[in-house]
Amino acid sequence: MVRVLHLLDADADFQTERGASSLARALGSNFSVDTRRLGRGGYRNRAAAVLALRRETDFDLIHAWGPGALTTAAMASSKPIVYSPLPETRRRDVSWARAVMGYRHVEVVCPTATLRRVHVERGVPLERCHLIRPGVEFGKVRRRRDAALRARLGFGDAEHVLLAAGESTRAAAHTDAAWAASILNILNPKYRLLLWGRGDHAAKAKRLGDSLGGPQLVTAAERILGRVDVEDLLPAADTVLVTSIGATATLPVSIAMAAGLPIVGTVTYTTSELLEDRHTALMTAPGVPRRLARRVLDLHQDASLQWSIADMARTEAYEFFSFTRFVEQFRGVYQQVAEGRGVVVPEQAAGAGLRFHGRA
Repeated sequence: MVRVLHLLDADADFQTERGASSLARALGSNFSVDTRRLGRGGYRNRAAAVLALRRETDFDLIHAWGPGALTTAAMASSKPIVYSPLPETRRRDVSWARAVMGYRHVEVVCPTATLRRVHVERGVPLERCHLIRPGVEFGKVRRRRDAALRARLGFGDAEHVLLAAGESTRAAAHTDAAWAASILNILNPKYRLLLWGRGDHAAKAKRLGDSLGGPQLVTAAERILGRVDVEDLLPAADTVLVTSIGATATLPVSIAMAAGLPIVGTVTYTTSELLEDRHTALMTAPGVPRRLARRVLDLHQDASLQWSIADMARTEAYEFFSFTRFVEQFRGVYQQVAEGRGVVVPEQAAGAGLRFHGRA
């Protein structure tokens, strides 16, 4: 049996939290996972974590989720480390990971090709830097419009709800979503914006919306519903906005793709790994809300385009973001690291869906 210690921050972002909890639950009987947290409800500080982990030996490897966990793992143990960078990893975090690799056996597993390229360009050996995309649990994705949920959130049947994808962080730029929604709302009062309500910029985006269009323009879901999963909001939405201006979490976007909702997004290195203009979304330059609003209007003027991009997005989500694939790839990484072998993550082959659509 391979014994894995998961180490992550108590306030980990959604993608990190979902990935860690999914692996702990789904790896199977040949693996055991013990999860420890840094911060509230876990080790009170790094020193306490290091001292506690140094007394433990009943694990074969540590999976460190984020740079703080990587530092703690490297100080606490000589066991091999699997390191998952955060979706919004900073360049100094990449440099620190490279420095740690000079003293510890670390295998870096990135959630996007963009992050992998950044790590390799800054000195992480290619053979120790791998790509495993997040996995969508398709059984959790709710696709049917839910009138009762919309009513609880204060949306009428005739209103058009724009859902800002994922948590409100600096890179997610949900303030741009609020600006775009305010422009659309002036043109037609039916447009409203729905935020999940998580993230350190959620309050800022809500305040901006209130100042631009009044308190009804932007709704923060968790202020009304309490704690909910991102999948729970999909039946309330008509269109998804991906307004990122840099590297950010891709799991919320892939979940929206799987729901078959039309997406309007911005072009960044990260979003371009998932979305393509007029194929799976309508795309525009980042940081320009009026152009984002224009693309929303373009989408709603063409019903056939709405259907085609939503259908292809759903197809590609099932092809590229399979939960089974995600778990199986990490099983392979854990097994190879525990056995002291070089890590090889097999490339993902195109499935029948993409071949049918002429994409492979």
